[in-house]
Amino acid sequence: MFRLVSTASDEWFTLPQIADMLGVNPSTVRHWVNTGRLSAEKRGRRWLVERADLDTIMAQRRRRAGRSSLIEPPAEPGEERKGLSMADSIDLSSDT
Repeated sequence: MFRLVSTASDEWFTLPQIADMLGVNPSTVRHWVNTGRLSAEKRGRRWLVERADLDTIMAQRRRRAGRSSLIEPPAEPGEERKGLSMADSIDLSSDT
């Protein structure tokens, strides 16, 4: 699916390839390059990112995803939790 651009023994990726791999808009990857969050080199008309730099940003995204998927901490004593619990389940079977 992805075609690697190789120079010497290093692997290089184009910005559209990175966007596709990470599931983000290509303009997001360009923004990362423009703001210095992602290191890239311009070769001809293409911006290329070395695998090591791609691995770094992928690790950052994994860490952020891990933080956002943490389970919500329990409520403080006396604090009411919002949302439904299993005890709040409604019997949807039809008796009529």
